[in-house]
Amino acid sequence: MDNHPLKDKADKEIHLAFDIATQLIPLLVGGLDSQKDCQRVTSILYDMLDFNAVVFRVEDQIFAQSGDVEVTVSNEAKLTHMAVDIKKDHITIGTLEFYKFPMYDITDVEKSMVIGIGKLISTQLTFNSKDYYSSLRSKAELKALQAQINPHFLFNALNTISAMCRTEPLTARKLLIHLSNYFRATIETSPDLVEIHKELNTISYYLEIEKARFGDRFDVEMDIPTNMDIKVPPLILQPLVENSIKHGFSGTMREKGKIVISVRQFEGYYEVGVEDNGQGMEPELIEKVLNGGFGDKKIGLYNVHQRLMEVYGEQNGLIIESTPGVGTKAMFHVPIRRRSGSDAIKGYYSR
Repeated sequence: MDNHPLKDKADKEIHLAFDIATQLIPLLVGGLDSQKDCQRVTSILYDMLDFNAVVFRVEDQIFAQSGDVEVTVSNEAKLTHMAVDIKKDHITIGTLEFYKFPMYDITDVEKSMVIGIGKLISTQLTFNSKDYYSSLRSKAELKALQAQINPHFLFNALNTISAMCRTEPLTARKLLIHLSNYFRATIETSPDLVEIHKELNTISYYLEIEKARFGDRFDVEMDIPTNMDIKVPPLILQPLVENSIKHGFSGTMREKGKIVISVRQFEGYYEVGVEDNGQGMEPELIEKVLNGGFGDKKIGLYNVHQRLMEVYGEQNGLIIESTPGVGTKAMFHVPIRRRSGSDAIKGYYSR
């Protein structure tokens, strides 16, 4: 059988790429947070590739390097080299640089290999990061909330509209428009934070239909400054309002129900709250709700609690204050922090 030099060369390059990936991937599980980890990466790449030096640079400073020549400020310009950015969550955290003595060229195959190594490391760092898994978890939690809202709310809304079609056709038409707007808002919602006023618009569509269902059993008051410019997780208020309507105003009421949706600014944070004068909750029930003690049932408030902690930190989950027979206030705090570059990308904070 004839030998095929080009095929043999290609096979060697493929095997080399796999060998490099096999050695690098286990090192990237914990990120490249230490100089020791970066040093191991440069050492592996120097041993396996035909370069005279491999450098990992952070903010223009050499963080780690391996090779038979030491790269310094005085000699790096004299060496043949190429570089590739290393990124984590789209943020450049450093640069991998590959050097050869001046008499040697960097081949096209080596250039492709270096670019591939950069993409491999960046992809692994992103997939292994807490933020990446937090993003996936946030998307899953939002989908779970959307799935919970849609069938339950749609069934009740359509029953209400159907009953009004003959006796109050104009009202039924308005409710259909509200229902359409509400579902468009929930279906198009992404896990990214939204302006508080956009969230309130979605709530207003929901409330118009609920008020049609329950008649004059409750009123709603919005206590929010018009110039309030904060962002909150999408669909974060709907479960709180639904809880007031569904549970707070169930049974016999001593007076007309009232829901107050408010945003207030304090030192270091905004407080977003939904307060009612309904039946109230026992402390044991509050604890069970926030700890997920109901399993797959009554997941709305627990979902809100988990999402808030994911976005704002463990100390900023849902707060429920309630007195049986008096009413309930469910609220959360949005920290006011100066954004860093990474915070701006995540959209985590209010400003």
